[in-house]
Amino acid sequence: MIRDLPDTQNLLETALASLRAELLPNLPDHARYTGLMVANALTIVLRDLRAAEARSHITATLTGLIGRDDAPALCAAIDAGTFDAAAQDATLRQALLTITRARLSISNPKALG
Repeated sequence: MIRDLPDTQNLLETALASLRAELLPNLPDHARYTGLMVANALTIVLRDLRAAEARSHITATLTGLIGRDDAPALCAAIDAGTFDAAAQDATLRQALLTITRARLSISNPKALG
């Protein structure tokens, strides 16, 4: 039987949580700065991974909606009334929600709950 292996992001999240919860509180004073520096580095790497994933999600959403990754073209399509019909409006709203969540996952993941 093949086991599912955790992905890189999951491994880093687990390592960071363990570092913060179990190791940092028990480090001697002379090693605390180094431990905090490692925790900060892991946080930055996780943020970069999330950003790459979010950018990919935004690109896919825009491409699915208007055929290309072009936010100004989406604005022009909205201005032109492309999404005025009920079905298109619902599709647009869902896409905008997806894009907003992807952007929040980078800039303010706590806002996502």
